[in-house]
Amino acid sequence: MIAPPAQGPARTDSSASPDAPVARVVTILKDGSEGQIYRITGAATDIGRSEGNILLADDPYLSPRHARISVRDGQYYLRDLGSVNGIFYKVREPMALTSGDIVLLGQQVLRVEILSEHETSFGPVSHYGVMLFGTPEQPRIARLVQLTTEGIPRDVYHLFREETVVGRESGDLVFTDDAFLSRRHATFRVDRANRRVILSDLGSSNGTLVQFRGERELQNGDVFRLGHHLFRVDLPGRARAGGAAPR
Repeated sequence: MIAPPAQGPARTDSSASPDAPVARVVTILKDGSEGQIYRITGAATDIGRSEGNILLADDPYLSPRHARISVRDGQYYLRDLGSVNGIFYKVREPMALTSGDIVLLGQQVLRVEILSEHETSFGPVSHYGVMLFGTPEQPRIARLVQLTTEGIPRDVYHLFREETVVGRESGDLVFTDDAFLSRRHATFRVDRANRRVILSDLGSSNGTLVQFRGERELQNGDVFRLGHHLFRVDLPGRARAGGAAPR
């Protein structure tokens, strides 16, 4: 178990100047405006539902002590503290996904699964010398598995096109009842040579987020989500990063 930091509760300031020379975590509301502002002044700041320096007691998707922001040698880091739901961060540039990565688009939670070689093509089937009639087979190397709050997968979407667009009104995968999706939200591009999938946001209003566990260095302007809460990181004296490097 990771020991909690010794500092007291993080200071909050809903009217802090954007030029204040301290790191801040800014709550982003559903309409895109800024909400509560938390000033990060210690070496470590924990965020959780019931334990830590920043408490979000109204969020049932948060673990008691969910995440930590720490400072080492002048750099800021965000770490998952073994939470149930992990941390989702907003991608800035096209990102290579690996099997098991979980993506959040609007309210759609999709797990990427790279198919093993024996799953990519079963070939035509015949019974007693008669070819089985069916929809023509399409080559595929990956699938998207929709995860639900019941803890079980629901729908499965195989990626067989070079590019698969997800959106609310237009695309290859359309979720018309998801008000948090943009018309054309994000795309999954198949990289067959390297057996991977490249995720890109299409300028969506709410962004495309990928779950991570462990620790990652924060850049000025990074956006991350814990449970129902969306945050932006403002780091003192640093320009907004143009884009986070893909994995």
